[in-house]
Amino acid sequence: MVDFAGLALRFGKAVEREPSNADAWHNLGTALKKLGRQAEAFISFKRALLIDPTRAGTYLNLGNLLIDAGQLDDAIECFERAAQHDGKLASARSRLAEHASQRGRVHRAESLFRQSLQLDGDHLHGWLGLGSTLEDLGDGESALACYAQALQRAPTQPLALGHYLALLRDEAAPDVLDRAAALVNDESVDDQARALVGYGLAKYYDRRRDYARAVMIGTQANAARRRVAGALDRAALSARVDALIDTYDAAFFAARRSHGVGTDQPVFIVGMPRSGTTLCEQILASHPQLHGAGELSDLSDLAVTCANAAGVQPWQAALRVAEADTRTVAAKYLRSLRLGASFDRRRISDKSPLNFFQLAFAAVLFPNARVIHCVRDPRDIALSIWFENFNPDQRYATDFDDLAFFNAQQLRLMAHWRRVLPLPILTLQYEQVVEDLESQARRLLEFLDVPWNERCLDFHRNERAVQTPSRWQVRRPIYRESVGRWRRYAPFIPQLAQGT
Repeated sequence: MVDFAGLALRFGKAVEREPSNADAWHNLGTALKKLGRQAEAFISFKRALLIDPTRAGTYLNLGNLLIDAGQLDDAIECFERAAQHDGKLASARSRLAEHASQRGRVHRAESLFRQSLQLDGDHLHGWLGLGSTLEDLGDGESALACYAQALQRAPTQPLALGHYLALLRDEAAPDVLDRAAALVNDESVDDQARALVGYGLAKYYDRRRDYARAVMIGTQANAARRRVAGALDRAALSARVDALIDTYDAAFFAARRSHGVGTDQPVFIVGMPRSGTTLCEQILASHPQLHGAGELSDLSDLAVTCANAAGVQPWQAALRVAEADTRTVAAKYLRSLRLGASFDRRRISDKSPLNFFQLAFAAVLFPNARVIHCVRDPRDIALSIWFENFNPDQRYATDFDDLAFFNAQQLRLMAHWRRVLPLPILTLQYEQVVEDLESQARRLLEFLDVPWNERCLDFHRNERAVQTPSRWQVRRPIYRESVGRWRRYAPFIPQLAQGT
């Protein structure tokens, strides 16, 4: 085991003896970072760059520190400088690509990942990133080839193995299945890795209608993820919803009607994940007067920033933000919302399902915005989420009872918003969209006050990037197999049969 404390002491003495030694400052920063002493590492890397501003590796390390600190714009500048000073540094290109993807610039990300692989054909992160980006762009065959390339270089790499099995349409080679099963069942393997592989393997068996085996593997994957993420804190969630309901009434919004900016361009698509939010946005984005911005984190991020400045909880952001500040914050949000949209788009949608928590903040910033609430049979929602590799922060995703509780709280809060929120809210039922696409698409367009356009019926032909787990479903015409899917699993999952 490397003695990073000893290395930090050694390099600390080296910079005392020779303060102009950029290598020593860089090495000191690396050791301090390994010890978790981020602030001191940051200073050391900065000292190295003051001495030698062409050090690509130091820019890369500094950028990684900035990511950990949430300073993404500064991090991207570091990665750009790293790439500028060392054209052969593949990791700088892939880091840039990763953040381009996070900002919705998927074609730019694809180009950068390809550049990283041209510089280093064995760059594993490049193959994984390119595969994920190609999935976002709807090129499943090429994405599968990227994951296969990653597995050639690292046969048990969890992300590659999980994504490969999740995408694979043909029969998997026996050795691939053996490797995946061994990883999922090996208690000495990191739980995050077991979860990643398990979700992919469960989807593989689901696609082959081997429901019993899919449930068995899915149970293992969710148990592993739950050990990493923890259980849903139901009391805290219920208290949060209670506080939102108690704080934000009709009088609150009436008193703040002059806050924010007057544009009616934003459309907030909310609801449970896997309730049809991506399908809704894909239908809208196929209209020539509309644009889909994707799943933005900006509304929630801005609420956190405003709340932190006021020393309160994020749910209180709408309560504490000053009238003058609402216009500044709204302008920041609009910059992100409009990124990539042509100037003539009548409305732009933000498809972040959990923004139902932030609708009070949205109403204060944009009193003329509109909301679309997507709903679906809770049993199909629960099953779909349970099979998906969700962010570990979404602690409700690994347990059917937690899923039922979370959905009930979501419905309770949305019922309150319908009573008090000044924003128009349209409810879109997933099953009705599947049954009669045209009538529901017409409802959507009428709600948004834009004329009918036949392109909305051909939403699956829209080549825009889709960065959600529903990326493959919305590239197909409307199909009915997803309605009542829970019934196939009811014999193996008692909670579904009981109507979770």
